[in-house]
Amino acid sequence: MPSPSPSSNHPPKPSRPARQADAAISLRGCRQHNLQGFDLEIPLGKLSVVTGPSGSGKSSLAFHTLYAEGQRRYVETFSPYVRQFFDRMDKPAVDHIEGIPPAIAIEQKNQVRTTRSTVGTLTEINDYLKLIFARLAIGHDPQTGEAIRPDSPESAAAWALANRSGQAVLITFPVAIPAATQGATLFPFLNAQGYLRVLIKQQIFRTDEPLPAAIKSLTSPVEVIQDRLTVTPEHASRLLEALEAAFQLGKGSAAIVPAQPPTPPAKPGPVQSFTNTWTHPRTGFTLRPPTPALFSFNNPLGACPSCRGFGRVIGINLDKAIPDPSLSLAAGAIKPFQGERGDECQRDLLRHCQEQRINIHTPWEDLDAATREWIYYGDSKSTSLTDLENADELWRAGKWYGIKGFFDWMESKAYKMHVRVFLSRYRSYTTCADCRGKRLQPEALCFKINGLTLPELWAMPVADLLAWFHGLPAASDATLNLVLTEITSRLTYLTQVGLGYLTLDRDTRTLS
Repeated sequence: MPSPSPSSNHPPKPSRPARQADAAISLRGCRQHNLQGFDLEIPLGKLSVVTGPSGSGKSSLAFHTLYAEGQRRYVETFSPYVRQFFDRMDKPAVDHIEGIPPAIAIEQKNQVRTTRSTVGTLTEINDYLKLIFARLAIGHDPQTGEAIRPDSPESAAAWALANRSGQAVLITFPVAIPAATQGATLFPFLNAQGYLRVLIKQQIFRTDEPLPAAIKSLTSPVEVIQDRLTVTPEHASRLLEALEAAFQLGKGSAAIVPAQPPTPPAKPGPVQSFTNTWTHPRTGFTLRPPTPALFSFNNPLGACPSCRGFGRVIGINLDKAIPDPSLSLAAGAIKPFQGERGDECQRDLLRHCQEQRINIHTPWEDLDAATREWIYYGDSKSTSLTDLENADELWRAGKWYGIKGFFDWMESKAYKMHVRVFLSRYRSYTTCADCRGKRLQPEALCFKINGLTLPELWAMPVADLLAWFHGLPAASDATLNLVLTEITSRLTYLTQVGLGYLTLDRDTRTLS
């Protein structure tokens, strides 16, 4: 008989069952964090993407449910000795999970924690914006809103040709003199320098003649007449030469004055002053020359001195002091005034409200803005956060010291531990009252391009800011054009990748 083959002595090896095409991870009753107890089937061997708006539970499903359970089951396969070297993960809030393999998670984590990093600083767009503002921005007087530009002899001559053409004018420059200076002292000096006329109180006096007795002393500055001429294109070179001399002798200042009253009914043009500094010639308001450092909140020269460029300060949060605005003053809307520590303040508040004829039974949310402001600041003449009258003085005078005055008084007792604990309950980060959260020096906020300040550009969505830059005229300077190109290219990229809704002032730490 033929011997059996060796293979016949062993049964055939069972083949590994093929994974079913419909194999999936089965989840029942997912309740982790903000998940609402739903059921889900996730196919195995395929790429699955979890998408949705912020707060919809993407991370709760992917990391805190799937990864947590897969990692937990994987770790449980090791011995107790080995398990001590792994991080233990809690079992997710889910009724049942089936078919889950060992899991690996690569988490995208934002490592930025400082509020000094924003979208603008991260993309370096802010670095280019401060260069643009240093070159193109126009200063404005915060009181009048009028533009402030440094003048030059050329710009002054162009203004005269455009606005005083055909008129006789005087080109003058100011000379500062000590108080109570006599004409007998100043006039010989000016005459020796070759200046024969000065303008005093809109009247011309010769320096080789004594002043009238009615003018006992001179006031500073004295306007010295550099030249008198008729503004015409033929006299343009003489006009420019006179203005150059006036700017030099006047230390950067000069003026164009009508030489004689016109024939009625025409009216004389006003005196036009010029200066090569960032000073308003009429109000005297002066700005620092715009430099890139002035437009950076990460630079001491540009950062708001109160918040140091953060845009926020630690102070008393009114929402914590009045947690329930539906309560009235009589019902205890002012939380720190309740209890033994604030009982006297509560009585003072109600008494002063009755004197002011304020209804103490009206809910706080229904009080008008002026009443709320009075309750907060009291009878102080100033509502500045740094210039309030002393709360003790108001209290001794029988006046209402306000919620702010109460906390100012408590701050003076902060060397006591229980007072510090009390104050900490009502403190939080609040918007800086000086810069209104814009982070920059007050002077930086006086410079605008097309009517917008730099913080206003930061607050625009990237897509809108890109359209705004496309609307700017092309710069004649090649360097400026290069800077504008860098800005628009970065804004275009952010828009193309779907981030056109972001603003440049958004903190980097808030990005996922």
